[in-house]
Parts: sequence; C-alpha cells; structure tokens
Amino acid sequence: MNVSPVVQQEENGVHIVSFQHDQQGQANADLVLTYFANEFLPGTAGHRRLVIDLTGVLSLNSASLGPLVQKLREMHDLDGHLALTGVTSPALKEIFALTRFDKVFPIYATRAEAIAAVRGPANAK
Repeated sequence: MNVSPVVQQEENGVHIVSFQHDQQGQANADLVLTYFANEFLPGTAGHRRLVIDLTGVLSLNSASLGPLVQKLREMHDLDGHLALTGVTSPALKEIFALTRFDKVFPIYATRAEAIAAVRGPANAK
C-alpha cells in the first residue's frame, strides 16, 4: 500500500504543503525524502503562493533540498512567493544553517506568519 506523507490544502489563496505525523509528532523520514525527490515539483506546479510546513520533519538530504531550491527559483521567476515554517528540529536547523539556506529561504515561526507573508506581497499589487 502506497501511503502519501503529504497533506496539501489551500488557505486564504495560499497552497500549503505539510506532512503526516506519527504519535510522537514526527513525519516518516523516508516518505518525506521520497516526496521531495519525486513528487514535490510536479505537485506544486502552477501555485504562485506556497507555504511548506516542515513541522515534524527531522532532517532533509541533498535530494530533498535541491527541489526546494529549484522551486524557490521558479517562484522568483514567476513573481511568486514561497515561505517555510516548522523548521524546528535541531538537525533541520543545522542543515539550513550549514547550507546557508536559512539566509536564502524566508522561514517563519508559525504557519499563520508564513501564510501572511506569502499573501502580503500579492495583495499589495
């Protein structure tokens, strides 16, 4: 049985990608990595306002980070907006710091802040 770890929803005109959690509040690492490597880019195509909620994701590898960077570039080219939230696990924070992605990606403490940030620029036009 193929179980998708991803939950996709729309909120206030923003497409949100988040992940299923187990009873300990953690996402299945293998399924998350597979999602980013294979499904993330096609699954988010056409969305110009995107929030990726990494709550429960403990770590990402280069196969996961590459599509994130590609999506950020795509959003920039399309005058779209992308924000991250839920970057809370120590390992994930360290990965973002070591790669300097914490300086490249807009990262917000809460989902509501990320949604507001992504909606804000589009509403100002």
